[in-house]
Amino acid sequence: MAEHGDRFPYSMIIALYTAPGSKPLLTLLLVASGCFFFGMATATAQKNVLESDPISARKLLVYDMYGGYAGASFNSQGGTFTSNCDCEFTGGAGAGFAAGLMFEKLTRSRIQWGAMLGYEGRSIEGRFRETEGVLQQAPSTGQSYVVPIEFLNVGTLSLHYVTATPYIKYTLFNALFVRGGVSLSYVFSNNLSHVKSLESDSVRFPNGETAAVSIPGYPSGEVVLQDEPVPDLKVFQIGVAAAVGLEIRMSKKFFVSPVLQYVFPITTLSSAGEGYSVRAFQLLVEGRVIL
Repeated sequence: MAEHGDRFPYSMIIALYTAPGSKPLLTLLLVASGCFFFGMATATAQKNVLESDPISARKLLVYDMYGGYAGASFNSQGGTFTSNCDCEFTGGAGAGFAAGLMFEKLTRSRIQWGAMLGYEGRSIEGRFRETEGVLQQAPSTGQSYVVPIEFLNVGTLSLHYVTATPYIKYTLFNALFVRGGVSLSYVFSNNLSHVKSLESDSVRFPNGETAAVSIPGYPSGEVVLQDEPVPDLKVFQIGVAAAVGLEIRMSKKFFVSPVLQYVFPITTLSSAGEGYSVRAFQLLVEGRVIL
């Protein structure tokens, strides 16, 4: 009987049928009882298997993460900007800062979704040199000459954004991920300046005489031609944000990620130019915790 302990109902039924002198009615009741208990044991075993849902363990992986980010923003100019004096600036570049909060929702797949909300400071500076013919008088003779003088033009743009970025994130491997989203920004502060300054501190006249050069009324040699908010600024900006990063698990519930993010604007900043925009390449450090 020890060898067939797992098949006890079968052994009992066989023994009852082969027992000499057993009563048919009693035998039938015992057979029915054995079948009932065997069915109950089988049903209980099946129920236990069904209750051990393999998906239940994976539900622990579906959680919310909250955190923040901060880092540097390396900005570049797109298109051309025209200042009040019809000077065109191209190829501007500069640096800024980005920081904010973020939320991420994990799912049972490699695809996750989340959102970022924060501050962005984007500043760029464009410059060009020009040579102008300026009427000057020779100090000794008083004769007037048109002499070439070199000037430096510097245009500086400063923008301060509040940006919300909903995104979708895809984990390629255990730690490497990519993500893409829409950058929705509001420019709450801005300024544009144009400064023109002398590059030459002296000039040579055709007669061989030299003289110091200055701008009357501006002993520093600099003239501020424009210092005001950006003309015709479009305060609502839309762009595309694409990023790649590594997810480093520091503890059971805390993750740190170095991220490279590129923000490409779709809308232009102002009608004072052609395709004028500011692109951003951001180097961020993100920290997220499971709550």
